[in-house]
Amino acid sequence: MVELMIKLEEFLRIVGEVFPNQPGIDKGEKQYEDCIKHREMWDNLSNIKAAQVRDVIVNFLNQWQCRLPYDCVPHLTTALQRGERLLQSLRGLGIEHIDLFKPVKIEEKEIRTISLVENLFEVIQKAKAGRRTVGFTATSKILHMAVPNLFVMCDEKIRKEYGCEGNSAGYANFMFWMNFFARDLTSQAEGNKQRILSCSKWKNRTLPRLLDNYNYTKYTLKKE
Repeated sequence: MVELMIKLEEFLRIVGEVFPNQPGIDKGEKQYEDCIKHREMWDNLSNIKAAQVRDVIVNFLNQWQCRLPYDCVPHLTTALQRGERLLQSLRGLGIEHIDLFKPVKIEEKEIRTISLVENLFEVIQKAKAGRRTVGFTATSKILHMAVPNLFVMCDEKIRKEYGCEGNSAGYANFMFWMNFFARDLTSQAEGNKQRILSCSKWKNRTLPRLLDNYNYTKYTLKKE
């Protein structure tokens, strides 16, 4: 199981020194940069087109071992368009500041933020992809791309380390952990978030991305 506290210096060492020296990391980071740069698409999914889902999103997810069939494209396109109305209340928020238990208003109804995350995740996760659905890992990656300062990517090995199920409630639980660690790491850095971000060799990395780098190094690589 995961530790209940991450020491800042250990986090900086793993993210800044250990993660970048793993085989194939530079290639994966280039694929990440190629995908996340499409802000005209990610910043407003209500108008996303099937061609963008196919050429940008599914292409990236499959490069990162999600193995989605291309017949998922129309279903995923519709799910992303539907999900944008829920995403609107979360855009502009950061993992180190968000209050997951604060109510937000969605279409005149109030809902706790953590429940909003769960509902949003479910809309995307359940999109049909052949004989299965888009699934947990791919959905977490999509959400990170849509709001990179808030959502943290997660795979099966990582979620199991955190004791999280492979469903929308499990991702909400995972985000609770990430919020806790992000707040604590920022506190250890005495509010100097840039000290954390500058440990990465890649520019413009967000705290959720660095948390993923940490989790991947600690809990995915050790299982391979």
